[in-house]
Amino acid sequence: MNAPSNYSLTPTVGRGMVAGRPDIAGTRHMASAGHYLASLAAFHVLEDGGNAIDAGVAAGLALGVVQSDLVNVAGVAPIMIKLGKTGEVVTISGLGWWPKALDPTLFQREHESHVPRGILRQIIPAAPDAWLLALERYGTMSFGEVATSAIRLAEGFVMYPLMADYITTFKKDYAEWSANSAVYLPKGEPPKAGEVFVQRDLARTLRFMVDEESKASAKGGRVAGLKAARAAFYEGDIARAITRHHEENGGLLRMEDFAGYRSAIEAPVSLKFNQHTVYACGPWCQGPALLQALS
Repeated sequence: MNAPSNYSLTPTVGRGMVAGRPDIAGTRHMASAGHYLASLAAFHVLEDGGNAIDAGVAAGLALGVVQSDLVNVAGVAPIMIKLGKTGEVVTISGLGWWPKALDPTLFQREHESHVPRGILRQIIPAAPDAWLLALERYGTMSFGEVATSAIRLAEGFVMYPLMADYITTFKKDYAEWSANSAVYLPKGEPPKAGEVFVQRDLARTLRFMVDEESKASAKGGRVAGLKAARAAFYEGDIARAITRHHEENGGLLRMEDFAGYRSAIEAPVSLKFNQHTVYACGPWCQGPALLQALS
């Protein structure tokens, strides 16, 4: 779904009306994301004077809310950026590391060389660090400004059929963890399409990061605020809540894992394909596999 500026809709010509996606055009800017509400979040940022990086972070945060069954605010966030002034392409890794306490032979010895379902497969959450690094290096806005839509959506959005069907399909899996079932199985059942779906704890988490940013930026400016938002997640109450859950449920993540994590800014991998250069993120994602498929 695209959210353009100064858009125009091309009507269907012929007998009767045909439902479908209209052609959309813009003259100032355009945003596209995996869900129309994320596109709208990015579009609002662009309309408010933000740049493409600000808008991209807003869309990514919103996707972690409206597609939290597939992606997550505390998940991964590989980022690729083309710098407008120089044309240089850079990537931000946005993929977490394994906990330091993980024995490299554990999965071979006890799980037949497979990563098991459950808490042992969780790596350090990388997305918040990646988004904040992108804002600091290439953006113009505060975390609070780009997170506004995500917070509002976490306070409630209308459940749509695809997400409702997914939760229903995996109801048994969600029910295994009380924290998951409290969100995705309210009153013990999956939310129905058309109902308002609320993620209060997620809204509270994002708002806490914004509050910490606001206090720091009032004294030290924008960059100090971004660093405070990061510290709120990786060094404060949020990290403590996650690591406490790990300690109580056989997980391995600890506070030192959170405190030591940093996303890296890296050059992309690339491939000449016909008359074009195709860029992709590095070996910590599926980028090289895409290029191998094209070669």
